[in-house]
Amino acid sequence: MKEPQLDAIDFLVRLSVAALLGLAIGFERQWRQRAAGLHTSSLVAIGSALFAMLDATLGPGDTTRIVAGIVTGVGFIAGGSILRSGLTVTGLNTAATMWATAAVGALAGFGLFRQAAAGMAAIIILNLVLQPLAQAIDTRSQQQRGRSTEDGDSG
Repeated sequence: MKEPQLDAIDFLVRLSVAALLGLAIGFERQWRQRAAGLHTSSLVAIGSALFAMLDATLGPGDTTRIVAGIVTGVGFIAGGSILRSGLTVTGLNTAATMWATAAVGALAGFGLFRQAAAGMAAIIILNLVLQPLAQAIDTRSQQQRGRSTEDGDSG
């Protein structure tokens, strides 16, 4: 077995940063009553950080394979949050948020704290800003469709 490259304090710091960033993302989701809130987001971030730290803990190996495993594994889990009912699909934003949260956790696990914090901020800002914008666009589109139907325009 190779000599570990990561001491216990650095390991705990990286894990704590991942947990805090995951909690911040989860707080936004929980506050707005969305799926994958505090619990799920923090676990996704911590799990990704743990996998990312395997490389430094076990000694240098193939980092790209670890990251590929995180992307695939979280993508599989996130896919479970996507539901289809008739023509309606829900859970896509939840799945994307989980997937992006995994990247934040992996960055923290690799010790890239500023990049992880920037990723967390981007996720929260995009979720806060784009949701009302998307709803406004949908509402306007539905209103315009309603007017077209009233005018006798079927297409």
